Amino acid sequence: MDFEFVKEWLQKFGLQSNLEELSLAISSLLVLIGCYITYAIARWLIDHAIEHLLKRAPERWYKSLVNSGLFKRCANLAPVILIHSFIPILFINNFESWQSPLRTVVGVYLTWVITSILTALANVVSIAYDYTYKAREVPITGVIQVIKLILVLMAILITIAIIMNKSPMYLLSGFGAMTAILMVVFRDTLMGFVAGVQLATNRMVAIGDWIELTDHGVDGTVQEVGLISVQVENWDKTIVYLPTYVLIHESFKNWQGMINTGGRRMRRSLMIDLDSSKILSNEQLEELAKKHFNQSADDWLNANELDKPVSNLTVFRVFTDNYLRNHKQVREDLTIMARLMQPTAAGLPLEIYAFCKQTDWMKYEAVQSSIIEYLYSVMPDFGLKNYQYLNNNHAFSENKEGAYCDYKPES
Repeated sequence: MDFEFVKEWLQKFGLQSNLEELSLAISSLLVLIGCYITYAIARWLIDHAIEHLLKRAPERWYKSLVNSGLFKRCANLAPVILIHSFIPILFINNFESWQSPLRTVVGVYLTWVITSILTALANVVSIAYDYTYKAREVPITGVIQVIKLILVLMAILITIAIIMNKSPMYLLSGFGAMTAILMVVFRDTLMGFVAGVQLATNRMVAIGDWIELTDHGVDGTVQEVGLISVQVENWDKTIVYLPTYVLIHESFKNWQGMINTGGRRMRRSLMIDLDSSKILSNEQLEELAKKHFNQSADDWLNANELDKPVSNLTVFRVFTDNYLRNHKQVREDLTIMARLMQPTAAGLPLEIYAFCKQTDWMKYEAVQSSIIEYLYSVMPDFGLKNYQYLNNNHAFSENKEGAYCDYKPES
């Protein structure tokens, strides 16, 4: 095939000067138009044929192959092949010296087209993997990014080899001397890659995990585990980008174990006024046993292996423990305990230690608050008062009408 008809057509119009240049320009324009038509046909086939066929495929394969742009990037191969085929046909005689630089340009372009196709193929693997059940436990985002980085570096190396008209192996022979420079330039990338492999292998963190690093202001769920950084959305909806290697070199708290267990710890204290503690009389003990335990005082003492005298602190502690054990939102198979702690200047703490069945933050807080609210409200039945701090300048007294007013004590 040649373009002699272009010359003949120009000669019919009486054009004799610069005939070869005009013929080459028009022929090149025709080739470029042919390339555009070829590219348009390839895109049309992809949009209407391949996508239509893939709609019958599983959702993950349709989204991975179509949304990744793999086939659309393959359409770029058609014009490249066409241009490469017409270079020895168009550039002949006086323009034969143009073939070598044009082939170099086409070779560089072809290199990056193939690179873009391979990176799209890596996206296909990534998107398809996200649909598997292991994607959350072992994310491969970092690995995919490393593969893309290697592909780009190889494309750069091949591009240089094509321009210099040297073998890529020739350039690789001197690549070792650049290792030290590359280690400095890609330090964070290499450290992030190693950290990402360790995180994935040891399953230290996964997408959706709740992690906490106080020193770095991180307290939220992991959104993405990348090659260089980990994206975390805090509970206040701020986004933190944490270097991946930080999760390897520093300790962090992963709350996922709590979520997997299905029990979130409740550890709150009721502050009791020590002045309200007292020994209960037989009548008071009998009344409390019947009202709150539905037992006689003797049966209650035997059930709890207690002897008289008994304080109201003891009865309230046992009541709190029983209340927790019978609460429908408290895990019975995990630790349940109500214990008195060391007295402080703010009163005597009665600590509640149990695990709530609700791990969602709002539901968990609602259950925990309802338990504390109820225990504070029944505390007066046992003759106990909650401790409330009053400063030195003001106190509260009850007047005859039952209202409270503040006054300044005399010095």
